[in-house]
Amino acid sequence: MTLLEHPNAPERITLVDSLRGFALMGLFLVHSIELFELYWKNPVDSKVHDIIFFLFAGKAYAIFAMLFGISFFIIMDKQAQKGVDFRLRFVWRLIILFAIGTLNSAVYSGEVLQVLAGYGFFLVLAYRIPSKWLVALGILFLLTPQLMYRYWAAMHNLPGANDKPYSWVLYENAFDVWTNGSLWQVLSFNITTGSLSKWFFFFDGSRGFQLFGLFLIGLVLGRIGFLAHPIKFTRLRKNLFVAAILGAILFFGLHYYLNGPAKELWPEGSIAKFYLNEWVNGYFCLAFMTILVLSFIALYQKQTGQKILGLLAPAGQMSLTIYVSQSLCGVPFFYGYGLGMHDKLSQLEALLIGIIFFALQIIFAHWWLKRFHYGPLEWLWRAATYLAFNVPFVKR
Repeated sequence: MTLLEHPNAPERITLVDSLRGFALMGLFLVHSIELFELYWKNPVDSKVHDIIFFLFAGKAYAIFAMLFGISFFIIMDKQAQKGVDFRLRFVWRLIILFAIGTLNSAVYSGEVLQVLAGYGFFLVLAYRIPSKWLVALGILFLLTPQLMYRYWAAMHNLPGANDKPYSWVLYENAFDVWTNGSLWQVLSFNITTGSLSKWFFFFDGSRGFQLFGLFLIGLVLGRIGFLAHPIKFTRLRKNLFVAAILGAILFFGLHYYLNGPAKELWPEGSIAKFYLNEWVNGYFCLAFMTILVLSFIALYQKQTGQKILGLLAPAGQMSLTIYVSQSLCGVPFFYGYGLGMHDKLSQLEALLIGIIFFALQIIFAHWWLKRFHYGPLEWLWRAATYLAFNVPFVKR
């Protein structure tokens, strides 16, 4: 049998892999100090929590989503150069990812693979739309106009507008299940109520619509080669960086004002304040995410920066395996059916454990990719995509 092609090293964009590894790190550090959601059972203020949330919460997943759009273009373009319309095959690829995400969500209901795969079908529909319309649609989704409507509806007390968001209702019994439930009870809850609450969480706040926008912007960035040829966009990157800095300052200040001097302006029992906070915080996260991405690209252009940040590339190259293994190891460590460490660690200790574990994952990824073409789940995903086992695995 003829072996299916595998990407050789020169065909990969190491900047994309490195940035994906950086996003994975940010996601995992947030999950670590969140104790894989159990922090919110009894939240305690700490500088560690504030710093990690300021840096990565709402930003790392956004980078991951943008890269999903870029990777979609890279895969589709590579096949198009061979004269292959890969859209139906990519739909099947998304179905497989959705299945993997669903299994992973049984372990950790807060995982994002299921959502990324579900939203990915929208990318396939958008593939042939001209870039100018993709940018316009992307910006519209990023602006999250539905939150402003919800805010207006809550302020005018329209029927149902001040009811609790449905994700809050679904999460009401979650902490008791996660801390006191058996393995079977946790798995059963996560794959049903937990998964449903995750989807509603995305649409109750800013993330749901912004995810559409990030996918579309990522698709456009892939088309123009923003990460493949970053030097061509030096001036654009500088202008975007200045705009992102100004935006981050503006929306951080507005968020502080809304939750400080102005917090008594909203009627008691009104949920309008929640929607306004989500709207403002969503904008701040987008601005700060842009700062992180552009800073990463700039540092990567330096020889020393490339050597250091390039260490993240193998983790980014086998991101599916790395991400799922974080759930498989992290959840039993913190949840009641396992070691139950959720009430035994400080935020600093949880952060240090997260840093050490991710460092070990990077070491493992370097070791693995010296011997194999793909990570274990990456190989399985590719083989299932082509419905073939003749995908090269071991390097010879």
